Amino acid sequence: MKKRALSWALALIVLVLGAPHASARGRGAVEANIPFPFVVGDRVLEPGDYIVDVAGTTGPSVLRLREKNGGGRVMLDTDQLPAKDDPEAVTLVFDKIGDKLYLMEVWGVGDSGRGVKHIVDGEVLARGSEESRQRVAATRVSTG
Repeated sequence: MKKRALSWALALIVLVLGAPHASARGRGAVEANIPFPFVVGDRVLEPGDYIVDVAGTTGPSVLRLREKNGGGRVMLDTDQLPAKDDPEAVTLVFDKIGDKLYLMEVWGVGDSGRGVKHIVDGEVLARGSEESRQRVAATRVSTG
């Protein structure tokens, strides 16, 4: 009886400790070819192939944007967005503000969309108009 209880306790510990890692893997990643220069935080990134995934196992609020073939990485502080009509859509959304395109939304990493927070001159950057938005299709990829 004690041996069986110990086995169950050990299995429960393994399940609890492994759950955050399995959950993070389940969120997956998205890959997109971004055909124009764009801004994330205070950095201007060049056109190219990028991968966005969850940065770590603590939850989806911080995403990592990285160049597909090595190079730079940028962490993105995000908020959850309301659900949209097509939950299977995988898209990056950019707003043109002034003469720059800012990455503003990431759809397809996790269970919902994530809104990227931008602080410019100490203020949260306001969204551009719907007409100013450019959408880039992405695909789900495995990072494991």
